[in-house]
Amino acid sequence: MAGVTKGETDEENMVIHAMTDHRFPLLGSVHSFADFLHGFGWVGEVFLLLTTYLLWFTGSLAEGQPAISRKLSAALFISLLLQTILEFIYFFPVAYIMSLIAAVLTGLSFLILQKKRKLTGL
Repeated sequence: MAGVTKGETDEENMVIHAMTDHRFPLLGSVHSFADFLHGFGWVGEVFLLLTTYLLWFTGSLAEGQPAISRKLSAALFISLLLQTILEFIYFFPVAYIMSLIAAVLTGLSFLILQKKRKLTGL
């Protein structure tokens, strides 16, 4: 397992050992709580990489196919906004501030594409 394996205090070490040493069966697999958190972090990383690609792809469609770009940017905006809310509730300021910036910029791109659509009729 990657991550923290030794704490600075005895209390931290007790928590780390409780998370790494106790393994339990769940749906046909045996893992520790630390394994779950580590895997969850990797799943989140894959999601963020996919979101990055979709934002880049949406931007590249803006000139040639603005209707598809608008739809993708609207969906990504909603996803990023929900992610921001969840991070505000469960995580720390840096996480939700970065997601909020991404959501705002994605929302602005949607509004810009909407304005272009009204001006050009596309």
